[in-house]
This record gives sequence, structure tokens and C-alpha cells, in this order.
Amino acid sequence: MKLKTRIGSLLLLSIFSATSCTNLDEEPFDVLPADKYYQDKKSVIAAVVRPYEHGHWCGWDGDRWLVSELTADQLVWTQKGIHGYDGGDWQRLHRHNWTADDNHIYGAWSGPYQGIAQCNVIMRDLQALNYPAIGLTDAEKANHIAELRTLRAWFYLFLIDYFRTVPIYETPQELVGQSSPEEVFAYIEKELKESLPQLPKNTRAGRWDQGGAAALLVRLYLNAEKWIGKPKYTECAAVAQEIINGKYGTYALDTDYRGPFRSGIKDYRSPENIFEFPHAKNIYEFSWMYNATMHYQARYSLDNDWGGWNGVHLTPSRNPDGALYTYKLGMPYERYTAGDMRKQPFRTTSRNATYEGFFLIGQQYAFNNAAGFGFDSTKKINGTEEYKDKPLAYVDQVGRFSEKPGGRWSEGSQVLTGEENSGVRLMKFPWLPMSQELFQFNSAPEIRLAEIYFALAECKYRAGARLEAATLLDAVRKRNFTAVAWPLNSYVTNLVKLTDDEFVLELGREFIGERHRRTDLVRWGRFGNEWWDKPVDGKDRSVFPIPRKALNTNPQLKPNGYE
Repeated sequence: MKLKTRIGSLLLLSIFSATSCTNLDEEPFDVLPADKYYQDKKSVIAAVVRPYEHGHWCGWDGDRWLVSELTADQLVWTQKGIHGYDGGDWQRLHRHNWTADDNHIYGAWSGPYQGIAQCNVIMRDLQALNYPAIGLTDAEKANHIAELRTLRAWFYLFLIDYFRTVPIYETPQELVGQSSPEEVFAYIEKELKESLPQLPKNTRAGRWDQGGAAALLVRLYLNAEKWIGKPKYTECAAVAQEIINGKYGTYALDTDYRGPFRSGIKDYRSPENIFEFPHAKNIYEFSWMYNATMHYQARYSLDNDWGGWNGVHLTPSRNPDGALYTYKLGMPYERYTAGDMRKQPFRTTSRNATYEGFFLIGQQYAFNNAAGFGFDSTKKINGTEEYKDKPLAYVDQVGRFSEKPGGRWSEGSQVLTGEENSGVRLMKFPWLPMSQELFQFNSAPEIRLAEIYFALAECKYRAGARLEAATLLDAVRKRNFTAVAWPLNSYVTNLVKLTDDEFVLELGREFIGERHRRTDLVRWGRFGNEWWDKPVDGKDRSVFPIPRKALNTNPQLKPNGYE
């Protein structure tokens, strides 16, 4: 993430007394004592919002996103010629060969704990602060504490999901041993339930409110059966219904399939987004995702001055000969039917932030500078590596086509045999033209009302109420289809199509790239199944091992039983 301006200039704040879970009492640098820093409302608010910056990084930059998506069936970072081998990182994630020494696994552990440490230090400061003495009320104090407790609970959801048995830290203190999954679950539940009444409804974008806290309870209960061995679908359904009914704030499904993902652009705020991380160019940018997914040449077709790393793309739907694979999982692009508007190739359609489609596929063309939107079909974008001075066209395949016949073509389709044009690129989070001052202003949609509809639908489906589940799914899905295509795609009118396998595929279509996929596959018992370039797992990989770095620095930690 390019962060050129810190929110509230918070480098003065004494919130860095813990930068990892290995030492919760580290010496801070360049700080002011709390009694000197907190002088007015601005300084208090600056402290409260500081961990949100880390929250965006934790959820949408790097390791947490990578282990949630690249260990699953829909997205992969293939080696592309001499680029992207990276010590075998990406094949280990994709093929489920990670170890306790893997840096990405350590990042999945340390990232949330850094956020927890920030919340703990700030809460300690605020609890000791006399709010009325600086012009604030005790009600505002309760609200701020509840907000930080909710954010801290969100960080703990990563940890129970990834590792199950983890330490619970409520205050800056010495290292402690881990708690059981049941204890961690109960702690998160308590924090959310106690905080929820102290939160406002429909607060400003990027801050936890009642709707957000309730949505986190939905996530907690939906995954309870896998996390603690006790199903809590009844509790999940109850809270989800309350959210839909408006008990915790006013939300509505966006009528436009693009709406939740263009929130923040041109001052648009999607009514569907219960919680989002706001961004703005040169202040707080949605940059890591762009870099991780976009080709070096994408700047010329999308109109910006960034380079991109040409890394992540959709797992292929077709083999090198062009035939569709037959896997039950993966193949995400071809899981969208022809009448699904999301399947359209991405293109901007006006200067006013309008666009269509979620994917970059096929020949890439130069941005139409004269029009200020769209592409110039007379100017093809060329590649820089295997297709240097040749047209760059993204293919829904992986293979060394530039070496056919001979060379590495014989190695077939695998994580190690990509090329610069391998794979369909995800544009669900739209990177719009820089020349129109639209680039990097889109929010990251952390929790959408669609997720609540899907969670309630899953609870209904598991209880045998398939028609009710279908009705809830259709309420979200209808916006994705043309009027002609909808009758054939409605679950209500084609109820026989709604099977376990179809539910899992539909979760993938709706939430691709939103850091849901690993959790969904684990919950549905499919994380160990076969997909492209990954055989059936030989052992349970649904929980990550506690990183060796963490074990080595905290003698009270014990391995969690996973390798």
C-alpha cells in the first residue's frame, strides 16, 4: 500500500509498544506520553482511527489475503518465465505444501496480533483519560472503547479461522499461552455482544457500528461448527435476519452488480456495504491489490502510471489444448454463465466512472485518451517478455505456449509454467482512469449485506428449507443477469439446481477476491479436494500450523497439531 499521508499524523502516538505477538512491551520510538498527546477531541479521534489503517493492511494487503485466496481454488500466482518463482511460495500455497516456517503463515499470525496490540494500547490510554476534561462525554468514551473492542474482535476472527488455538491479549502485558478454540470463540462473542449496544447505527464509512458488529457475529456463528465443533446456524440465522430487518441500521442490496465495488468513487456510497475501508489517491490507496494482479503493461490500457507485478490471476478453466477441465472446483471464469453481466470483459463506458464487467480477458488495447474512456481498438498493447513486441492477450489457460513445440511446453499446465499473458485478471475492484481523477478512490468492501443474505440462505439450506434459501440467493443474484438470461439462472424457478456443490460454486462467484474462499471451502468440507494443479490433500490442511517464529519467541506456546 502506498501510504503517503498517515491518518491524523499518528506517528506521535504511543501505540507502537507492540509490533508483533512476540513482545507486547517493546520500547516505542518518537512518541509522546499519553498524558501529553490526548489534549482535545481531534487527538482522541486520531488515536481511535489509527488501528483501522492497520486493519486495511491486515485484510487487504499481502499475507492475510494471500493465505485466504491463494490456498483456495479460484486464484493463483503462477511463475511467469523468469518472474514469480519467489522461492516456491506460490506453489506451496496452491498445492497445500506450506510449513510452519513459511513467511506467509507467519504473516497470517503476526498481522492480526499487531492490530490487537494497537487496540490494546489505545484502549488502555482512553480508559484512563478524563473525557469531560477535554470536552468529550462519557458516552463518547463508551462508544470509542466499544469501537476498538469490535475492531479487536475482527482481528481475532482471523486468528481463530487460521490457527484455532491462540493467545488472548486484552491489555499490553507479558506473553501468555494459547487458549482453546472454545475459549477464543467465547471471547470474540462476548466482545461483540457487549460492544454492540454502545455503537451507533450507520456511522461514517470505515468505522465499526452496530451493523458491522452484528455482521461479525454472523461470521462467527456461521463457522462455529468447523471452528469449535458446535453448530450455531440457528444463532447465525437469527442475527442475519435482524440485520436484514434493519434492527442494527439501514442497509439495502445495491441494484447494480458493480455498486458495492465502486463505493467511494465520485462520492458514491453503496447502501449494501455494512463496513468498508475507504481510500483516496495519494492519501490511503487500494494499491496492493492492483500491484498483485495487474500486468506491467496494464497502465497503458487502464490509464495510470503504475507498473504492477503481473502476479495473481484466476485459475485456468481450460487445458493447454483449449478443452474445459472437469474439476468440481476452480475454473472460476467459466463458472459464470453467458448471460451473467459480470463475465463481460472490463471496459470503461464514460468519463463519469461508469464501466462494465469484472474481468480482463483477450487482447488488450490502449486506453482511448481522446475520448477519456474505453479502448482504442486500433492500438494493441504488446507484451514485454514472452510476447515482447507481440500482442498481449490474456488467456484462460496456463502453459508455455511460446515454447511450443519443445522447451518447457512439455511440462504441461502447472503453477510453474505460466507466461506473462497467463490467466484472466480480476477487475471486480475497478481501477478507473487516472486522467479522470478516479484511480485508487474505490473502497475495499469488507462486509456486504449480500454476505448476510448468503449466510441466512446457507442456514436455511442446511435446515432443509431449500426454497427459502433459493429466494434469498435470488434476491442478491438477479442484478447480475440480463432479463433474457435470468429465468434460466433463477434458483427459485430451477430449484433442482441448488445442490451442495452448486451452493459452493455460487459462493465463489459472488465473493471471488473478497478473502472468503478458503473459509468457505473449509466450512463446506471441500478445502482438501482436488482442483487445477492440486491433488486431494493427503492430510488435513484446513488449519495452519502455529509459525515456528512464534513458537521460538513465546515459550508458552505449543504446536496446534497441524504441520
